[in-house]
Formats: sequence, C-alpha cells, structure tokens
Amino acid sequence: MARQRPCSICKKWFRPHARAGGRQRVCGSDSCQRERHRRACARWHERNPDYDREDRLRGRLVQKSPAPTRSDPLNLPPMQRLDRVAARDAVGLEVLVLLEVAVQLLWHAVRDAVRPQPLGGQKVGPKVLPRASRDDIGAGRAAP
Repeated sequence: MARQRPCSICKKWFRPHARAGGRQRVCGSDSCQRERHRRACARWHERNPDYDREDRLRGRLVQKSPAPTRSDPLNLPPMQRLDRVAARDAVGLEVLVLLEVAVQLLWHAVRDAVRPQPLGGQKVGPKVLPRASRDDIGAGRAAP
C-alpha cells in the first residue's frame, strides 16, 4: 500500500488509493477534486487555445441536413452539407473555392473506389473453390 503524502491542494495528509499508487497527488475531498479538475482543464486550454473558436466555427459551418433516407444513404456530396455563406465569411472566397475543388476530387476518388454494398437482408452463401484450384499442401502425406 502507498505511503501517506500531503495533498497538493489542501496540504492535508492522505493515503493514496491502492490502484492509483504513486500517481495520486490530491486527496479525495470534493473541493480538492474540483480544484484538480479546474487546473487540469486550464492546462488543457493553454495547450489548445483555439479549440473553442474552432468548435464554434465548425458548428456554424455544418448545415443541419435531414437524415439520409434508406434508398439514398449518404449520397449527398460533402460540400452540399456545408453552409457556403458562413464558410465564405470565415475563410474568404478564394480559400472556399480551393476547398470545394479539393473536396470534390476526394469525393469522386473515394466514391469511385468503393463499390456500393447491398443494404442488407440479402443472403450470400459462402464461396467454395472448385477441387482442382485448392491448395495441395500435404497432398502427398497419408491421413493420420
């Protein structure tokens, strides 16, 4: 069991949880745990300063589209899901046009590379190779 140590927030002595061992630096009191969480969030925001701004921009750019129907699943090109006015205001017209062309090229490449799959409900039996084309490993040995 880990030895007692002082809490890094309230400075009271505590015994760390057996599973946390040497990693636990804060006692289990609610106020110390809230402060530990607040400090961890502050450190994360220092390392990722633009995350909130990017998240808000992402939320403005993505259009709220209706759910795809079963007959036409996700056949909507990605740029049609984008709010063009908000995107133009955010990055400018030149960058938006460049982004549209790049996404169209990627969309066509992926769409053409991936064959459509059946939606389900269709049973496909296992394929059995003809006897002549099977591997002949161990053909010369007698069966045990």
